[in-house]
Amino acid sequence: MKAVVLEKPGELVLRELEMPVCGASELLVRVRACNICRTDLKCATVGQRDLVYPRVLGHEIAGEIIAKGSQVARHRVGQRVHIHPGISCGKCQYCKKGQDNLCDQIKIMGFNFDGGFQEIIKIDQKALRSKVVNLINSKYLTYEEITFIEPLACCVNIQDRLKMNYDSVLVIIGGGRLGLLNLFLAKAERVTKVILIEENEGRRNRGKALGFDAVFSGREPDLLNQLKRCTNNRGVDVVIPCCPEPAALDLAVQILRKRGTLGYFSGITKGQDAYPDINQIHYKEISVVGSYGCSVGHSRKAKAFLESKKVYVKPLISRRVELEDLATGMDYLRNGDGYSTIVVMNK
Repeated sequence: MKAVVLEKPGELVLRELEMPVCGASELLVRVRACNICRTDLKCATVGQRDLVYPRVLGHEIAGEIIAKGSQVARHRVGQRVHIHPGISCGKCQYCKKGQDNLCDQIKIMGFNFDGGFQEIIKIDQKALRSKVVNLINSKYLTYEEITFIEPLACCVNIQDRLKMNYDSVLVIIGGGRLGLLNLFLAKAERVTKVILIEENEGRRNRGKALGFDAVFSGREPDLLNQLKRCTNNRGVDVVIPCCPEPAALDLAVQILRKRGTLGYFSGITKGQDAYPDINQIHYKEISVVGSYGCSVGHSRKAKAFLESKKVYVKPLISRRVELEDLATGMDYLRNGDGYSTIVVMNK
């Protein structure tokens, strides 16, 4: 079978690997589509803390079960599935509370184990115990749409923790894929005022067309006053920066009202000189809520949003590439060309 293997940073190689064998307590899934994440780009260029080489990247996986072991009862050949990437221990305090994304023993497909940029992926007994296989109930969802379950689940994580309500004023900084997924989710949860701050004019215009109630560049000299005017003098309750630049985090604490909440959704890129004025957290009594990845429960909730059509992700599909062209897909992502580039495997 074909796979793209990251031999070392900057070296993606198409290889022919042996077909995996399905054990008695295992599944084989034919990967039909795998979305390219910015984390994949980071791994392919500079590495990642959990990454061991060589590695098949890809953790936003949709596919079809093509083989099952004799001891696997809950699944059948032919079922369409999403593969949650985190394999947890199931025994620690976090796992028992449904917070398996925080498990100290968690292993991630695409980092610790080979991921979705290959034709066939094996789901072993431990992964099955971790309930990583999400059966797709809707016959209308395409494999490409199914790949959005994982990034949408990350948005579910932060928004569940923020506990917004219908009259919350939410600002999203960054109008890329995750910024728009956070918009779609907030609207599905009936948040009525969602505002975009985005430097790129094209993305501002597209964001407005896709549902943002107001858009700003972030460079307006009277930005705080404009935000107050468009919120009936209420101010900004919640900010989610959906980009890794320290300037975005600094802007977030500047525009939040007193006792507002910062959703720390994207980690800061290291090595940059700028740093947010965290004293604003003190002066304005800002609450900070962090989120990391997503749990199995978050993935199930994200799946339900897609299956119910409360969240519609097709406008975010910008490019499709074949497995052999993964490096080209990475270039699209690096250059900010569109929102999502998806590796599709139809054979």
